[in-house]
Amino acid sequence: MDVDTSAPATLTDRDLDLTAAIRDVLNQLDLVRGSRARVSVQVSAGQVTLTGAVQSPMVAVDVERAVADVPGVEQVRNDLVDDGNLRRAVAEALAADPRTQAIPPGYQVTSVFAQVTLIGRFTDAQAQAVMAVTQAVPGVAGVNVKTY
Repeated sequence: MDVDTSAPATLTDRDLDLTAAIRDVLNQLDLVRGSRARVSVQVSAGQVTLTGAVQSPMVAVDVERAVADVPGVEQVRNDLVDDGNLRRAVAEALAADPRTQAIPPGYQVTSVFAQVTLIGRFTDAQAQAVMAVTQAVPGVAGVNVKTY
């Protein structure tokens, strides 16, 4: 697990203590510790923002709940991207976009920590369109298109 707790130099001692407590809690979560989840934590006056990529909606919810239970946390904003919802969002975008909606079914969309891979029979033009549409989906960290 990668826990990024970098923050501006204007953090108070309370924010720094809270950040350390949150990092400890996240490192104890089996669903996070056992994976390569990428969770960034920013704290300001008890307000916590979570960003990064996790494997499933369940992990995102568990992370948010665990952070909310840390003493001193007043509010949690969960901006985590989970691979399950990201795959669905990419598939919906590809089906709806005029550049890609005519591509026949049969290609595969996978996501691992917001790195999306599309595998299928694509012409060069289709592969470029698939890449462009996928890159525009919020939360996508990277795109790889493989053709066969």
